[in-house]
Amino acid sequence: MKALLVFMLTISATLAQAEVDIEAGKARFVECSACHGAQAEGNLALNAPALSHLQPVYIVRQLQNYATGVRSGEPGTPAAVMAASVEGWDNIAEKRNLAIYINSLPSTTKDRTLTGDAEQGATTYRNLCAGCHGRNGEGKNVLHAPALAGADDWYLLAQMKAFQDKRRGSHQADQLGAQMQSMANLVDDEGLLNIIAYLQTRQPN
Repeated sequence: MKALLVFMLTISATLAQAEVDIEAGKARFVECSACHGAQAEGNLALNAPALSHLQPVYIVRQLQNYATGVRSGEPGTPAAVMAASVEGWDNIAEKRNLAIYINSLPSTTKDRTLTGDAEQGATTYRNLCAGCHGRNGEGKNVLHAPALAGADDWYLLAQMKAFQDKRRGSHQADQLGAQMQSMANLVDDEGLLNIIAYLQTRQPN
């Protein structure tokens, strides 16, 4: 766990200190926009989530996970397609440029596709999730916990189910994913929908 924390802090420091080429990130994003949209707003038809609400440090870590096989999925699934698209991509500076460009794009509250009790969800979220993801779903860089406000509700549900089913977070190098497996299994389906309903009331940063 100590080694993981050092790794997380190292990436955070690298992102904060390194020179950024945002135009290079913009050029790289052209490839991503085919699925994720011109403003990284996501595309439900392609199961491609919104990205612009995410912190650069989290985007870089997920790109690293996909590129190294830590995060993937069954053939034909969105996760497997994403992993194949960045397999072997080892240039951290390019990932950083891309992540910071994505984060520079506007993020808006997403249309709701699910229903739940936001008031009940607020209580559950604050008890189980806020410690890592922030009281209003803003995320915490030091913990590499992503912002959740501004995310698609359908994507949040899909990822929580993936953690519950151990389709995500089972790789031995994904210690943070393993933590999420444990947390996700503390909540039933109704509870998940309520938490997501609450997050849909939060404004993205």
